[in-house]
Amino acid sequence: MGVIKPTFALTANASTATTDAGPMSIALSLSATDSLDVTEVASKIIDIGTTQAIIWDASDYFTTNANFGIDGGFMYFKNLLSENSTPDLQHDICIGDARGGAGNLDGVDETKRWFSLQPGEFAWVPWDLTNDIYADGQEANLAALECWLFIRTTTVNT
Repeated sequence: MGVIKPTFALTANASTATTDAGPMSIALSLSATDSLDVTEVASKIIDIGTTQAIIWDASDYFTTNANFGIDGGFMYFKNLLSENSTPDLQHDICIGDARGGAGNLDGVDETKRWFSLQPGEFAWVPWDLTNDIYADGQEANLAALECWLFIRTTTVNT
């Protein structure tokens, strides 16, 4: 096992600030840190298409002996695109699952979408390893999504 130490910090000036005015009347400073035992790390940078594609297959990690609340992991996603790269294209990337079958996460099947990442945005999300994780884009883009998976379980399929 190894240890990772994720840290999240969120700061904002008060709305009355003369530079980088914040969204509230008060300044904000929020931070959280944790120390997590992990047994496996995987990463990839993937191309995004206009039809959903699998990022993480739950069957590669989940076992029937998994313990709810103990086994699982954490996923990190970052949209590597920038609006300036091709201004006439949409660069949002949708992340979700495929409960109920295949489809697109950015259109009629948006109930399967968990969240969307605009260019430069990132997300840190826990995962119980119980459903497959998919990505979908409004436009096809090469090397568009950075993905990391940190497994915190001892029941990983190998």
